[in-house]
Amino acid sequence: MNNRGWLALLALGVLALLALDSFFIVNQTEKAVLKQFSRIDKSDIEPGIYFKWPMVEEVVRVDGRALVYDVATQSFLTAEKKLLNVDAFVVWRINNVQRYIVSVGGGSSSAQVMEGRARQLLDPRVNEALRNEFASRTVFQVVAGESNVEKLEGDKALLRDPVTGEVTEVPKDQLDESIIRAAEGETLNGDAADGKMASDQREALMDQVRAEVNKSTMEDLGIEVVDIRVKQVDWPDQVRGRVFDRMRAERQRDAAAHRSQGREEAEKIRAGADRKRSEILAEAYRKAQATRGEGDALAAATYAEAYNQDKEFFRFYRSLQAYKESFKDKEDVLILEPDGEFFRYLKGSQGQ
Repeated sequence: MNNRGWLALLALGVLALLALDSFFIVNQTEKAVLKQFSRIDKSDIEPGIYFKWPMVEEVVRVDGRALVYDVATQSFLTAEKKLLNVDAFVVWRINNVQRYIVSVGGGSSSAQVMEGRARQLLDPRVNEALRNEFASRTVFQVVAGESNVEKLEGDKALLRDPVTGEVTEVPKDQLDESIIRAAEGETLNGDAADGKMASDQREALMDQVRAEVNKSTMEDLGIEVVDIRVKQVDWPDQVRGRVFDRMRAERQRDAAAHRSQGREEAEKIRAGADRKRSEILAEAYRKAQATRGEGDALAAATYAEAYNQDKEFFRFYRSLQAYKESFKDKEDVLILEPDGEFFRYLKGSQGQ
């Protein structure tokens, strides 16, 4: 093949590359802009097939779906000045693709590079919003999602720890307005000590964090934060042991109180049972003695009647019974005078 053939083949290849670079496809899951000499010429391109000038215009594609990433664990102070380790995740998506590429792209056309930079820009905003919201709430409000404001006194609020029962005074201006409104409404509608405020403070916290982050990201980065959720709230390692020891001591104290109450109730039950037993035995003994007395009286009356019918026979019968009892065992020894009354029926049938 001569030089003219090689040039023709090269020209054909260049034309094929230019033809391929003259069209671009935008998928349903993508958002794209068309740049001309590093200047955005067209934004928010709908999904489909489009023509572009090869070598002059460039297509920048980004993921248009909702994206999720985990925020690194951060330590935040609560209203009681207690430190908590917080793990959270962020759901976000690109709201304004042109602003996103200009603010986050930094001259790059790679979607992965822009996504990494977007996370780097989102992290400080999310952490700052979480820090502000945690500082206006107590540990119980963050973890349980309920208010633990026991009482409002002037410019102070009394917070009771539901685990330890410890009461802490916190300035009202450090608490979130929703907590103060809930506490004041509870005080007006009923006794705050008897009522129980059950507003979902965690949901309010997440909504406020999301709204605060969106104020800056929507305008500056073209990013909409769809949701921010806390995955885990835990004590730092340096205080976790002391917290668990205190909780364990509280549980042991409660257990000891319950055991003491149980022993007290057991003693009451045992004393009542012993008293009832004594009463039953005394009543049974009384009835037994009365019955035995009646039996003895009846027996004595029967003996007396029989004795009166034949006194001599009765004396003889009683003497035989006495002989039987006296000489029942071989070892028995009885020393009496031969002429005594005891042997008179042995001397004759008439007792003479």
